[in-house]
Amino acid sequence: MLTPGAGPSRAATALSASSLAPAIVANPRARSGAAMASAMALHFFGYEFARGSNVALFTSATLGFGASSGSYYPLAMTLVSPLSMALLLVYGRWLDAKGPRRALRNTTFLCISLLAAFGAAVAALQTNEALAAAKVLSWPVSRLIVWASFVFQNSYAHLLYAQQWSFLGSIMTPAQAGKYYSYIAGLSSVMSMIAGSSISRLVDRVGLSGLLGLAAASLTCTLLLADWAYSLSEKHGFDPSMELQKKSRQKKAQQSKEQTSSKDASDSRNNSLVQQIREGISLFRKVPTLGALFFEALTFQSLSTILNTGLVTQLKEAISSDADRAAWTGNFYACVNGLSTVFQFFIMPVLTQWVEPKLMWRLMPLLPLLCGAVQLLPSSLLIDGFASASSSALYLVAFSFLAVKTMDYSLRNILAEMAYVPLSFEARFKGKEVIAVFANRFGKSGMALILSGLHFSTGGSVGLTGMTVFATLGWLTSAVSLSKLIPTKEEAERLVAERNKAGGDESKKGQ
Repeated sequence: MLTPGAGPSRAATALSASSLAPAIVANPRARSGAAMASAMALHFFGYEFARGSNVALFTSATLGFGASSGSYYPLAMTLVSPLSMALLLVYGRWLDAKGPRRALRNTTFLCISLLAAFGAAVAALQTNEALAAAKVLSWPVSRLIVWASFVFQNSYAHLLYAQQWSFLGSIMTPAQAGKYYSYIAGLSSVMSMIAGSSISRLVDRVGLSGLLGLAAASLTCTLLLADWAYSLSEKHGFDPSMELQKKSRQKKAQQSKEQTSSKDASDSRNNSLVQQIREGISLFRKVPTLGALFFEALTFQSLSTILNTGLVTQLKEAISSDADRAAWTGNFYACVNGLSTVFQFFIMPVLTQWVEPKLMWRLMPLLPLLCGAVQLLPSSLLIDGFASASSSALYLVAFSFLAVKTMDYSLRNILAEMAYVPLSFEARFKGKEVIAVFANRFGKSGMALILSGLHFSTGGSVGLTGMTVFATLGWLTSAVSLSKLIPTKEEAERLVAERNKAGGDESKKGQ
């Protein structure tokens, strides 16, 4: 399945499930890839529980912000970027000190611990009204905990799945990525769909705090599977960290020649944060594709935040029950993941083999642009089929958000991951994390801050429809610019072959 240098073939595509399973068992690289793909699927499985719980808690009239949730939502999203940046810096230090395996293990364990802690805290608040009503800095304790849980939930997903995709991109060729990435993403969509559709039944049994506990439990399975994937790669000689070890040896040799003083070394340790930022800037200058991916992520997440804000606001107005809102949110994302699954299993495998990625980047924003244009139509043309004006507004924004998220899950993420495959180790494991954690979250937080300022300056009247169209045009522009830097399939194969040959030569020298 994932043998080095193997390109797509019709025979391989036609493998039945019965013949594919033995192939995975017999091939260590395939077993490792399957383990990491399963780890990522379980990560998203648990994330649906965390998301459904936090949306319901944030809009709750008892523990959260109730009728004011539409005003506080952009403020909460504004804090996502600082927390994401802090997580990114911690990850960067662990990566440099311990390597990619330990970095993934430590960050996953950190997320498990925080999810479990927030679940326990919410359970305590629900059973102790006096504790929930106690105030800290004029805010009830319940709101502070719900706020912190909501911000963390919007920060951790990209941190983990970017590392999981980086591993997969390191053990596959571009041809293999184009062939299998859609199925890997489809597996995650299926698991997310199952989790999302089960929330309406589970929430009555385990409560909102129990959903957070389930997210922590699912992430524990992710930790074990991901660590096994790295163990296989180390045992069988395709460990992605070999590139890092090579660069580390070169750096140590250079430092020994320069005879760096102990004082300079101390200054370097004390200024590790500054050094990380400098290295990041230098990396983006050396790899222009990273900069283009950064701005594409920034513009897309700005669009997503506008639509998400509209959805949260309309959801609170249309549905008053906390449990019903959690169930509605779960069903909505189950629908998103269901549609994404269809694209990932039946459409994307064909597109990735017959259409150049740069063309797909250019066509992708057209559907969201059309949906934004539909929102500009007079409301009288759109509400007749709905029971009320509030429900019609909810379903209109939900349809637009559905189109954007389906496009994101089924096409955009796969194209982005394919763009990283021919890049260097630093670009795949460091530059990619900057984009996945910081650019994605800064796009959300920056737009959330703008929306919050507009909300308070205009008395709550914000023209989200016009902003949606404007943000979509910005995304279209950035996607076209990025497409100019995306190599053809043939060029990408050549780059990876050269990288693998260099890595193989270095491995032989070290033996």
